[in-house]
Amino acid sequence: MRPFPSADAGSVPSADAVRTEGVACGHDGSRRSAHDRRPAGPSCSDASDLLFYAALALLPVDGLVWGVQMPYWSPCSPVLFLAYALCNARLLPRLLAKRFPALAPMLALLAAVSAFGWLTVGVNATYALRTVLAMACAACTLLAFAVAWSVKRLPMRAAVNVLVCAYACAFLFGVFTWLIQPGRVNLPKVSGTLMGWFLRQYFTSRPQFLFAEPSYIGMHLFGVLLPMFWLTRDRRLPIVVVTFAAGALAMGSGVRIALDSVCALALCLMAVCPWRRVWRDRRLLGAVCAGVMAVCAAAAAAVWSQPRLRALFHAGLLAGDDSMSARIFRSVAPLTAGVHDWPHLLFGFGAGNLGEAMRRGYAATLSWYQDAGGRMSVEIAELRDPLGSTGNLAGNAFTMNAYVSFVTEFGLVAFAAASALIIRHVTRRHAWNARTVCWLLLLAYLHLQFEAYAFYALPLFLWATAEPRMMDMLNFSRHASVHSYDHSIADSAADIRKDM
Repeated sequence: MRPFPSADAGSVPSADAVRTEGVACGHDGSRRSAHDRRPAGPSCSDASDLLFYAALALLPVDGLVWGVQMPYWSPCSPVLFLAYALCNARLLPRLLAKRFPALAPMLALLAAVSAFGWLTVGVNATYALRTVLAMACAACTLLAFAVAWSVKRLPMRAAVNVLVCAYACAFLFGVFTWLIQPGRVNLPKVSGTLMGWFLRQYFTSRPQFLFAEPSYIGMHLFGVLLPMFWLTRDRRLPIVVVTFAAGALAMGSGVRIALDSVCALALCLMAVCPWRRVWRDRRLLGAVCAGVMAVCAAAAAAVWSQPRLRALFHAGLLAGDDSMSARIFRSVAPLTAGVHDWPHLLFGFGAGNLGEAMRRGYAATLSWYQDAGGRMSVEIAELRDPLGSTGNLAGNAFTMNAYVSFVTEFGLVAFAAASALIIRHVTRRHAWNARTVCWLLLLAYLHLQFEAYAFYALPLFLWATAEPRMMDMLNFSRHASVHSYDHSIADSAADIRKDM
């Protein structure tokens, strides 16, 4: 069996590893010049890269019982990214020093404030382990992207190939679960088998695309695939995104994908609009007005087509839908506990102590909720003891809001520090432009109803904004393509290797 090519600093890809795709145009339809035909790195530089591709292939799989449980999902990929980073540990010190110098101090701050919470509140070993593992996986996911694409210069096209196949399979699985719903194809044995696969089984009423929650569809489409299109310009990615979103809407996947699609459309239009020329070009101004009207029409269509949105519009957020009212209650309860205990509001209740904070804030939140006309439900009643027994295999100690969970566990001080460091990171790399602003706004919106610390969207953003030559891709350079990007990564890798 032929060994993998070496990834040492002086290695040169073998003739078998040199990429020789079509000369006239790439698979994404973009024209290629002589500059683009220069060789990129091999798809695998050593055996550990198989872990990286396995992690990419399993990105959509985050709701199975065989995954690693973290705050309200059970993924496999974050642990594989962690293993990949550890397998390439010799490359990490220089990456931390040169590319992400604030990462280690931020993790140390989180450990310090968690120690304060553990000493003053206590330690819930199960949930503390989940949160600590999630934070470690988030950091290692960022480092894994840097190792694979910045140091080893693995080709982005290979990553896109894996992602397209993975999400296509996830979509087809969702179609299958939609077909076997009651009233369509009756396959009770198959449905019974699938029941044991997922932490939360919702495929009896909605298609289950291997995700832990139907509301996670937008996180994957607009937090991973859409940014990957911005970075690679591979036209297969928007086809997957549009097909996935349209299919999910057609099969009744819920409210969140409708709202996410409208917000993503609006931010995409903002990102591509040349605002400096709008008021000087009447045609461009007309196009912008048409785009605004299209977004408004899409928003109106989303409200009209979703009974739950219509109910929320007429009855309010607290009485129109049990799921929405429960999510609001979950977010308000731990914050209420912090408001009545300012040291823990500033420095957090400690990693894994979200359930304890919810328990402490339950009574005051329930009084406010009932006074405001909120509708009681079994889910809200169970929150009286979030750590008690429940029919939800994933547990009850979650908020579905990244900001509330982070502030509750680590405090406002750590949240302010993390926000400031993200802004400083982008500023230090001179990466601010219309696309990065809209990308960051999109991530901020998506995490309003998503709390998984180890999700891949933010590490992807931090890695991309740390790449000096990513700005051509994010600025939609006229001749930029995945091929020219692969070559620019090779140049960037050479710069990093000089320091190693």
